[in-house]
Amino acid sequence: MKQRLIDRRSFLKYCGTIAATLGLSSTMVPRIVKALTTDARPPVIWLHFAECTGCSEAFLRATDPGVADILLDVLNVTYHETIQVACGQKAEYNRDQAVADHAGEFICIVEGAIPTADNGIYGMIGGRTMLDIARAVIPQARHTIALGTCAAYGGLPAAQPNPTGAKGVKDAIGVDTINITGCPPHPMNLVACITSYLLNGRMPSLRPDGRPEFCHGSTVHAACTVPHGCMQGYNCKGPRTYNNCASLHYNQESWCVQAEHQCIGCSEPNFWDLNQPFYNPMWMSMFATYRATATPHEEQTTASCTPCHGGDIFEKEEARQSNPRKFQLAMHREHEISLMTNRSCASCHPEAPGATNERIDD
Repeated sequence: MKQRLIDRRSFLKYCGTIAATLGLSSTMVPRIVKALTTDARPPVIWLHFAECTGCSEAFLRATDPGVADILLDVLNVTYHETIQVACGQKAEYNRDQAVADHAGEFICIVEGAIPTADNGIYGMIGGRTMLDIARAVIPQARHTIALGTCAAYGGLPAAQPNPTGAKGVKDAIGVDTINITGCPPHPMNLVACITSYLLNGRMPSLRPDGRPEFCHGSTVHAACTVPHGCMQGYNCKGPRTYNNCASLHYNQESWCVQAEHQCIGCSEPNFWDLNQPFYNPMWMSMFATYRATATPHEEQTTASCTPCHGGDIFEKEEARQSNPRKFQLAMHREHEISLMTNRSCASCHPEAPGATNERIDD
């Protein structure tokens, strides 16, 4: 700590945040400090495959402590393509040497999906396919952490039509992974996961899908502080998205819903295909017109129908679609509308034109 000039107060605060993230008492802070400053920390080899580097970018903007402190002092990162000085053949040599020196000991962090179509030729690094590198490196790791939705489930690279055959790490090479998901995932979840390993000699408890319980054990909606009112009726995927965004803000400052944006379910499998469209004229019109006066009710099944159906917004947009029925189903799913039990617009927006409290049969 003295050598890298880390402020002790900031470091202790950071360790306290790790304890809170793991659901541990503040009395565990001294043990966390010891775990993160011991020479026994396992080396970390960080691989990049088909991704946007957004997961690393989240780290680059980390504060208290900063990215250099996390990557070099907390995680003991020995190889990271994005921030290392070496490039070309030297970088390839460093990676292979690190794997050879620490085989069976290192923690492998994988960022990005793995292209598998046509033997993986759609993703190349240094003349080798990403698939080949993954098969050579990952099985030698003590543990493999799939960091981000792309590495865990394929993410955007695997979205339809997926011409590269992109897959998550486990589906691509058959190795069990610890999946810390999100687009991007919160940096603290990765640090807390490795800290748990240092404290207990094993990785934290996992859900059946490989995600740690401490950060993916409950839904966003369950912990949401709804600073501007519940957005469940405005295409918010919080009720079926498992992540700790609401309680662990980015850089302790903010997160999507606090910034007046609905949750798009970025930590869930196939969210690019299942949760689209994220935006459309019907939703935006309804949001701009009635959001300010919306009040939650016990069913929380919809925000409004009349502004779109009564104002011909839905019908005009539907007429432009090549598959009207598909559009209709997508729009109703997007607004979480239960058509046979919907309480209609007046439940949330008393001033909505033509609104009633009668059941709607579409």
